[in-house]
Amino acid sequence: FGGGLLITDTKEKSFINNTKFSYLTGAKKHISSQFIIFGSVNFNQTQVELNNVIFDKIYSEDAINFFRSSIKLKNAIFSENFSDAIDVDFSDGQIEQVNFINIGNDAIDFSGSNIKIKDVFFENIGDKLISVGENSDIKISNIKAKKSHIGIASKDGSIVNIKDIDLDYVNIPFAAYQKKNEYGFGKMNLENYYLKNFYTKWITDGNSKIIANGTNVGEKTKDILAIVDDKNLKLLNL
Repeated sequence: FGGGLLITDTKEKSFINNTKFSYLTGAKKHISSQFIIFGSVNFNQTQVELNNVIFDKIYSEDAINFFRSSIKLKNAIFSENFSDAIDVDFSDGQIEQVNFINIGNDAIDFSGSNIKIKDVFFENIGDKLISVGENSDIKISNIKAKKSHIGIASKDGSIVNIKDIDLDYVNIPFAAYQKKNEYGFGKMNLENYYLKNFYTKWITDGNSKIIANGTNVGEKTKDILAIVDDKNLKLLNL
């Protein structure tokens, strides 16, 4: 149960290959009141490429945190992570060929970021497969998932474009809504999706939009935040 790693404020690119991180708890103390470290592995205002990496049995709030960085993550496994697996804030880049298994909270959480995601598998995710917020622009393709509370959530002025997605036993596959008043509404575009065993396909707050194959399909839902947060939903479509 060691602390973790921080690489910050450098123009040089970091390369991490063929590496396993495990039994980390993150920083015990914050560097300053302005700079709070949430991940076991953290990249702040830098460039990084990670290839063939494993994050196993991580007990910090995020297994890995990217902040204002350029990232490329490929060939990775996240397993038995206590809370979030990946947190991306105000960054750009790509995430490819990643498996998420037994994640306590969100598998991937975006804020203010521009990222492409493809060829990703999820299983047994405690909250959301992919949470997109704060004016992010995320492109997702070739996704498969089993057992999660929420599939993809587009929040607070974000745009999510999704193509080729297969979800099984995901309570709410798609959600779009406003959570923070200082931001706009969420928008999601779907193309080529396959769903089975769910509570309800897609929900919105009425102003946010979910477009599937050119048709507005989002169901306006009262108290959407309460429903999104209710992890005790029982599957209706069996």
